[in-house]
Amino acid sequence: MAGMSTGGARNRFLSLLFRSSLLAPHLPSLYLSCITGVLLVLIQPPLSLYPVAFFALIPLLYAIDQDRCKFAFYYGFLCGLISFTGLVYWVIIAMNRYGGIHIWLSCLILLLLVLYLSLYTGFFALAVTYLKKRLSLPVWLSAPVIWVLLEYVRGFLFTGFPWSFLAHSQDRFLPFIQIVSVTGTYFISFIIVALNCVIYNAVRRRPLPAVFASIIFFLFAGSLIYGFVELGREEEGTLKAAVVQGNIRQDVKWDEAFKVRTIRTYYQKTIEGGKNTDITIWPETAMPFIFENEVYANQYIKDLPVHLQTSLLFGTVSRDRDGRHRNSAYVINKRSETVGVYSKVHLVPFGEYTPLVRYLPFLEKLTATGGDFFPGEGHQPLHTQAGKIGLLICYEGIFPYITNETVRNGAQVLVNITNDAWYERTSAPFQHFAFYVFRAIETDRFLLRSANTGISGIIDPKGRIQAQTPIFVETVLRGSFSLKDTKTFYVRYGDYFIVILLVALTIMCAVRLMIKRNP
Repeated sequence: MAGMSTGGARNRFLSLLFRSSLLAPHLPSLYLSCITGVLLVLIQPPLSLYPVAFFALIPLLYAIDQDRCKFAFYYGFLCGLISFTGLVYWVIIAMNRYGGIHIWLSCLILLLLVLYLSLYTGFFALAVTYLKKRLSLPVWLSAPVIWVLLEYVRGFLFTGFPWSFLAHSQDRFLPFIQIVSVTGTYFISFIIVALNCVIYNAVRRRPLPAVFASIIFFLFAGSLIYGFVELGREEEGTLKAAVVQGNIRQDVKWDEAFKVRTIRTYYQKTIEGGKNTDITIWPETAMPFIFENEVYANQYIKDLPVHLQTSLLFGTVSRDRDGRHRNSAYVINKRSETVGVYSKVHLVPFGEYTPLVRYLPFLEKLTATGGDFFPGEGHQPLHTQAGKIGLLICYEGIFPYITNETVRNGAQVLVNITNDAWYERTSAPFQHFAFYVFRAIETDRFLLRSANTGISGIIDPKGRIQAQTPIFVETVLRGSFSLKDTKTFYVRYGDYFIVILLVALTIMCAVRLMIKRNP
């Protein structure tokens, strides 16, 4: 028996040694993939080490820089596992602590989300390596295009999850990102990847056409010049706003016993800070009940704008004639009249509704809100005494096409109301806030943001943060804004840059294929 035990141990050791010898050649590339994964976390809020973005992809580029492509996918996939785990780990908190989902199931949901998102970095590494091997298409030519096209696909596939794109790391680099009013945010990601490729080839002393390097540096320098010119234009506010941050904890937000306390909190903070303003804004579901059904609260709140002579915008729950619930925003004017209701159109899957629940009933348990909301009917601005307001409720603000459509429909100012209490003191509130810097610049609009626990803020059309609040503080933020009727090039024409990249990639592949077949 002792001999058998010794032999078994020896076999296990030899097996482990054999596997290690197979893995050993790939260890440097695996380490490099992990380094890029970590760097992609560090460049995003709240750390925001945005200069690092311009060389963050170099380790991954080094890892996949080889003739064979059979392992490239795994290097990219590992990079994605590291980066997306560090970027969306807060899903566990939202699901478990406040969604009532068991910790292990919450971890499984996070794992599935991260595995899905990692497919994009995996396909990126595979695609650029495959094109290099099969069509002799240089990585520096294909990488910027493929990375951006995959970001675009991630932004709409399965309802879309455009969270923490490369471009979003540059929310503090205002001179660089002013160009998004012309090109859209994807252009910033393109330049970042392209500069990574240029720097990588310079470090490796690889031949790189001077024309390509010159074009990329010209686009980067041109963006900076354009940005400095745009930032030289002041954006003065002529109207006054009060943004109320109630700081209502998520674990008591929907508790019936706290309803009166919640109403009193918003009422008192508005009395303190809402005087002499054109509009007062409360966050998403500030009134956590069906507003029209609460007769006492309804009249109590409607009297407030009359008393202060201001318009009041707040989030609540509405119910249509068919009994379907909606995540809505109401606007009450100075005469106590409801002059506008907007219902959220782009709902959060597994947060506000459960996909496929009709076919897979057990999925209903995964809906964090405990109920199913029905989407609104369109992104139409609300006509108020404070101008035409384009509403973005929570998640809607991360989608550029929604703000574009809202502004095309006549919105003169953008208002985002949200409840980020779900995420506690994680990176999520900081990441979420950063998106609105881009939405303001893309549309050339002031953006007023009211978040239940923060970050609330006022952002001007150049992305400058005029004022913002800390998280988990009960406060009122006052500031000024102006109404604008301009339509930027990006608002008019949308993501035309994606079409250009898609056509460019098709032409490059066709040309290389023709050359390969007819040498």
